[in-house]
Amino acid sequence: MTTKDNVHPVTDADLERHRQDAEFRMQNIPMRGVSYDLVTELRKLLGSGGYLLGEPVNHVLHVLRRGLCLFYELYEELSATVDVHQTVFLSSYALFGLATLVVHELPVPGGENLASFPKPAGTFFKVGLGTDDDLKTLLSFYLRVLTQRAGTDSLVVERADDVVSLTRDYFGAARDQMVADSEQLPNELLAQIEGRAIRVGELQLQGFTSSAQVKAPQVEWTPVLPEQVVGNSSAKQALLRYVDRLALYDAKQGFNPVLELGGLPSTVLFDGFPGTGKTSLFRMAMTRMQQRSEQVSLPTHFVQIDPSIKDEYYGRTGKLLNEKLGLVRDRSALVLVFFDDVDLLLLSRGDPGMGGADKDVLNITMQFLDGAFTKHVGNAQTYAATNEPTATDSALRQRFHQRELIDGPESWQDYARLAQIKLARQMQHGLIQVSGDAIANSNKATATPPGGAKAMLANRLLGRKSISWQEIGELCVELKRKDPRFTGRPIESVTQTLLAESANFDIPETWYTDPTLYLEKPYDEKVALLTSLYRPITGEMIAEALEQYFNSEQRYVTEAKTQRAARMASELEAQVAARTLVAQRSGGQ
Repeated sequence: MTTKDNVHPVTDADLERHRQDAEFRMQNIPMRGVSYDLVTELRKLLGSGGYLLGEPVNHVLHVLRRGLCLFYELYEELSATVDVHQTVFLSSYALFGLATLVVHELPVPGGENLASFPKPAGTFFKVGLGTDDDLKTLLSFYLRVLTQRAGTDSLVVERADDVVSLTRDYFGAARDQMVADSEQLPNELLAQIEGRAIRVGELQLQGFTSSAQVKAPQVEWTPVLPEQVVGNSSAKQALLRYVDRLALYDAKQGFNPVLELGGLPSTVLFDGFPGTGKTSLFRMAMTRMQQRSEQVSLPTHFVQIDPSIKDEYYGRTGKLLNEKLGLVRDRSALVLVFFDDVDLLLLSRGDPGMGGADKDVLNITMQFLDGAFTKHVGNAQTYAATNEPTATDSALRQRFHQRELIDGPESWQDYARLAQIKLARQMQHGLIQVSGDAIANSNKATATPPGGAKAMLANRLLGRKSISWQEIGELCVELKRKDPRFTGRPIESVTQTLLAESANFDIPETWYTDPTLYLEKPYDEKVALLTSLYRPITGEMIAEALEQYFNSEQRYVTEAKTQRAARMASELEAQVAARTLVAQRSGGQ
């Protein structure tokens, strides 16, 4: 067998050698004492295209044949180095490869109320009888699944997408059982398949793990450097250390030396009010990981899990989530997994709003974090962010071993620095008129002088025009004292408001009618011409915008309380009226 970088490619030519055996097996499937042809049975199913099968079903047959060919190929290759009497091991690995390839090459079907195959409990898929008998059993159950009838005696499969959905579910369950059962296989046999990778097209198998780098979704984000993260010094230091330690992972050994001594948790939970910087910390970790992965020459997967993973169609949420989390099993890569807004994504058990998709996400995530189908080897780390930690399931919280409180900006320097970061481009072009120098990012906070922010407010109300960065920062600290939810997000909103106010102008019509005035100018000259139209942003404008934002938020809170009180009053009035009515009726009887 030819290897390159310890990867053995299985080519289409290798699979083609087993085509005749695969087709014979598909044409002779035993069920209820009779032999069936899969193609003939599919023609009979409603929605599969009649005599001429539709493209989706033809694709299922094509993929299934490739999977059977891979089964024969893996079984044959492995039999050359493993005792042929180890049939359970040989069939388990061959079936894992077959099922993984089928799931990988079949698309996730769209549509409503698709047929599904619930994941069976216990040992459903039998192996160890030999290639032919194992495949007969596998395909016999598969044909029963396709031809089963619902409670109304109608076929479960009514259209082509049902065939695709059932096939992905069935072989996905087979794959998962083989992975789970592999924990019971002897280590000396597992060593035969864990030391090298098998590549079939875009799919790569290594041991009982799989990856598909080419098809892995590319996560796009704005890079964030450590100096751009304001406040949260403890969490920032911890996160940078974690990523640096992940990058020490030894891909050849399949283990991170740091785990020999400790200091690299597999799960980390960030909690804090909205706008405290949790997302910025995630982006900083991704930026750092990208840098380290290039230095250590290891690929990186970024897996983003958010509420958009939930699908209204039964079973699809679990499949999508399993596919994303499956990247963690890629032992040749570094992986960061992010659960954003975990309190919205994972509802607590018993929550009245919990639906089928919510239960799938919670169960799969709990198993994932618990290591049911993964093994912590130091190449992956999972982060979660929550605004309401008590809203998440208690058992779920316990699976996050390291916890970081994200406070966001605290000192006046933090707030001033954050405002300068948000207005950095405008500062470069001279559009910011605030006294004082740029604030360096520091982990040491300087206390706000007593009454500093109040004095600044009084001065502003007296019409003072020169306001410093320190006074702006002190104002923010004062506002946070009044409302702890005044975090870093208001700075983003305020700066956007200021930019819109600064850009309160119309583009000169002559710029369009006479191209020489703007359109034909070099880029830098275009920026200079635009800059001349903008109104400079002063310290007074920033302070006023901050106070207006704070007052509006306080007004919203007051209005919400008033509306809630009105609703409660209406409910109480209704209860009183109901009691009166009941008393009258009782008296009348």
